[in-house]
Amino acid sequence: MIARFAQKRFVAPFVAALFLTLAGCSAERLAREGRELLEQGRVEEGLGKMRDAAINEPRDFAYRTALIAQRERALFELLTAADNDVASGRDGHAEDAYRRVLALESGNPRARAGLDSVARLRRHRADVQFAVTAEAKGQVELALDLLNKVLAENPEYREARDTRREIQTRRFKQIIATPQLRARYTMPISLEFRDAGLRQVFDALSKNSGLNFIFDKEVRPDIRVSISVKDVLIENAVALLLEPNQLAGKVLNENTLLIYPATAAKVREYQDLVIRSFYLENADVKQTQSMIKTMLKIKDTFIDEKINLLVIRDTPEVIRLAESLISVQDHAEPEVVLEIEVLEILRSRLSQLGVGFPDQWQLNSRGVMGPPIPGSLNLKSEVGASNLLSNPRIRVRNREKAKILIGNRIPVISSVVTPNVSSPVITDTIQYLDVGLKLDIEPNIHMDGGVMIKMNLEVSTLGDAVTSKNGTVAFRVGTRNAATVLQLKDGETQTLMGLIQDDDIERAARLPGLGDIPVLGKLFSNTRSDGQKTEIVLAITPRIVRNVPRPSMEVATLWSGTEAAYRTAAPLLNRAAEAVTVAARLPGAGAAATVLASSATTTAATATTAATASAEAFGLAWKGPAQVKPGEQFTVTLEGSSNLELNGADLQLLFDPAALSVVSVTEGEWLRSDNAQTTFSQRADASTGRVYAGIRRAAASGARGAGALLAVTFRASGNQGQTQVHVATAVPAVAGGGFMAVKGGGPMQIQVTGAPGKTQ
Repeated sequence: MIARFAQKRFVAPFVAALFLTLAGCSAERLAREGRELLEQGRVEEGLGKMRDAAINEPRDFAYRTALIAQRERALFELLTAADNDVASGRDGHAEDAYRRVLALESGNPRARAGLDSVARLRRHRADVQFAVTAEAKGQVELALDLLNKVLAENPEYREARDTRREIQTRRFKQIIATPQLRARYTMPISLEFRDAGLRQVFDALSKNSGLNFIFDKEVRPDIRVSISVKDVLIENAVALLLEPNQLAGKVLNENTLLIYPATAAKVREYQDLVIRSFYLENADVKQTQSMIKTMLKIKDTFIDEKINLLVIRDTPEVIRLAESLISVQDHAEPEVVLEIEVLEILRSRLSQLGVGFPDQWQLNSRGVMGPPIPGSLNLKSEVGASNLLSNPRIRVRNREKAKILIGNRIPVISSVVTPNVSSPVITDTIQYLDVGLKLDIEPNIHMDGGVMIKMNLEVSTLGDAVTSKNGTVAFRVGTRNAATVLQLKDGETQTLMGLIQDDDIERAARLPGLGDIPVLGKLFSNTRSDGQKTEIVLAITPRIVRNVPRPSMEVATLWSGTEAAYRTAAPLLNRAAEAVTVAARLPGAGAAATVLASSATTTAATATTAATASAEAFGLAWKGPAQVKPGEQFTVTLEGSSNLELNGADLQLLFDPAALSVVSVTEGEWLRSDNAQTTFSQRADASTGRVYAGIRRAAASGARGAGALLAVTFRASGNQGQTQVHVATAVPAVAGGGFMAVKGGGPMQIQVTGAPGKTQ
C-alpha cells in the first residue's frame, strides 16, 4: 500500500514535467513556423501559428511579446502598401490590403479611413470621366464644376487637376480665338473690277459667297477700286480690297465682317484685347519682359520677380506670338558634370655615405677632453615614389564659375603698432592663406554637345616661416600655375601634364684638413644627397547633364505680319501668279466663283474648274475613315502619284477648326523611297484651320509611282455633324524643273456622329 502510494506520488510530477516539456517544444516549433510564414508574405497564417504558440505556452511571455511585435509590423506594412496603392490609383489592391488589416484587427481606424478613401477615389474617378464626357458634348461649365468639387475634396488628385487644366487651356484658346469666316475655307473666287465703287465690289462678293459685310459710318462711300485676281480665297480678296484703302476688318461671326477705317481711334474702339499671365519656370522675368517689349512693342506689361510672373495685355494675335517667343526662351539652364582627377607624383632619392665624426669636444670633470657623442658610420640610400590622388566630381551650370580647393587655410598673423603716451597699442590681425590645389572652372555648353572650359589651376606648397622685427609672421609659398581654355566634346577626357618641380640638395661634412685630401679624404667625409621631383597631372572630363534643345524651324521662325499689324498666319498670296493658278484650285475641290465687273455693271458667272487634267499630272487622293465619334482621334492620309520624277511638294490643307483639331502631322513614305533622305516641315494653325507642309528629297533623282505623302491625326470635337478636309494648295517640285498639273485632293467628307469616342 505504501509502495503504491509512493509510486503515485512520484509519477504525477514526472508526467506534469513531461507535459510541460512537450508543450514548450510544440510552442517553439509553432513560433518558428510562424516566422517562416511571415518571411514568405503569408501574414495571416504566420500570425495564426504564433498565436497558437502563445496559447500553448501561456506562462512564457516571450511568445506573446513576439506575437504582438509581429502583428504590429504586419499591420504597418499592409497599411503602408495600401496607402501607396491609393496614391497610385490602384484602388482594388488598396481595398484588399485594408480588408486584410481589418481581419487582423477589426477596429483599426486607419484601415476604416482607408476604405472610405478608396470609395471616395472611385467616386472621384467617375466624376472625372463624366466631366470629360460633358466637355466633349460642349458642357464646359458643368465639367469644370464637377472637377472643382472633386479637387475641393481631394486637392492632390492629379487626374482631376490635369483634366481641369486641359479644359481650361482649351477654353482659353477658344476665348482668345477670333471668329473665322467659315465660307472662305471652301470657296476660292476670281475678281475683275475696273474703277468700281468699294461697296459695289463687296455687294458682289456678298451675293456670290453668302457673307455679310457691315460698314462703319466713317467709311467713305466714294472709295473706288480696281482689282484683277484669279482663283484666290475670299480672305485674300478681302485683304486686297481693305489694306490698300487704309481699311480694316473685324470678324463678328461665321458669316459677318465689319469694315472700319484703320485709324488709331477706330482700332482702339474695335480691336479686342486679352490679358495673359505667364508663370516662367526658368527664364529671367526681366529679360523676358525686355524681349517681349522689343519684339512685339507691347506697352501693357507687369512683372512679379518673387514668383517669376509676367502679365501682358494685347490682341489675341500678339498673345499667340508672345506664347511662341516665351516657349523658345523658357528653358532650364544647361548643366554639366565635370569629372576631375588630380594626381601628384612625388619621386624622392636620398643617399648618405661616410663617417659621421663629432663636430665638438668637451672637458669632463677630470679635465679630459673628448667628444660628447661617439662617431658613426653612415651607409644609407633611399628611393621612393608616392601618388596623391584626388577625384572630385562637380556639377556646374552654364557660364557659372566653380571653385575647388584641396589643401589648408594657413593663418597669417600681422601686428599693427599704434603709438601711445603710456605704452604702444599692438593690434593683431589674422588673415588666412589658401595653400594646396586650387582650381577655378567656368564651362560654356554649346548646343552641338561641345563644352568650352576656362580653367585656372594653381598648386601651392607652404615653405618656411619668416618673422619680421615687429613679430609679424609670414610664410614662403611655392606655386605652380596653369591657365587655359579647352574645347571638349561630351565625355571626352583631356590631360594636362608637365607642372614639374625638381629639387636637388647635396651636403658634405668633413674633418678639417683630412677631409680635403684627394681620394683619401672620402674616408674622413660624410656626404648627403637629397633629390625630390614632383609632377602635377590633371585629367578633366565633361559630361553634359542637360542642354538647351535646338528649336525646330516651326518654332524658331514665326510669321509676325507687318509693322502696322501683327499676324500669326502667313498670307496665302505669297507665291508667283503661275503657282497660285496651278495650285489654288483642284478638280473636285469645290466651286470657284468668278465675278467680272466694269465701272458700271456687275456680272456673276458660274463656277469653272481652274486646273485641267494632262498626261503629266500630280494626283492626290484621300484615305481615312468616313465616320468618327465625338472626341475620337483618327488619321487621314494624303496619297500622291506622279508619272514624272517628283523631288517634293508644298501642300496646304484646310479643315474646320470648330469641328476638328490637329493632333500631329507626320511624313509619308513615298518620297523616302530608295532610302532617300528628305526634309519635312509642317505647321498647323488652329485659329484659321490650316496645315502647311513641305517635303523635299535630298537625292538628285525624284520619286515615281504612288504612295503616302503625309498623314494628319485629328481629334473630332463634341459637336456632331458633317465636316470635311481638303487640299487648298498643292505645288509639286519636278526633278529638273518643269510644269505638272494637279488632279484630285477634293473634299473628304467626314461624319461626326454617335456616342463620344475614346479620347487620348
